[in-house]
Amino acid sequence: MAIVNCMKFRPKEGCKEELFSALSDYVKKYPLDKAINWYILDIDDGEYAHVAIWETVDDFMDVVNRDVRFSDSMRPYVQPYEDGEDFHSFSGPSVDIHNF
Repeated sequence: MAIVNCMKFRPKEGCKEELFSALSDYVKKYPLDKAINWYILDIDDGEYAHVAIWETVDDFMDVVNRDVRFSDSMRPYVQPYEDGEDFHSFSGPSVDIHNF
């Protein structure tokens, strides 16, 4: 069963290029090679989402538990949300709709 992870974020004003450069540097040093696929989506009004699909929960947790985390490479360049969080995220198993 595949696991999907989505993390929304907003770059600070004038920091979009630095943020994406930091992400590029991160995945060169720490590849997301266990991801089936991953994307950065422009979801409008200056907000972006990182969406990754993982074969297993263990593959996803290996990345979450790294000493150098994906989100930490982005944190200096993101604007916190109104609730004080730098990111809004959710994860869960995919549903095979063909089984219904």
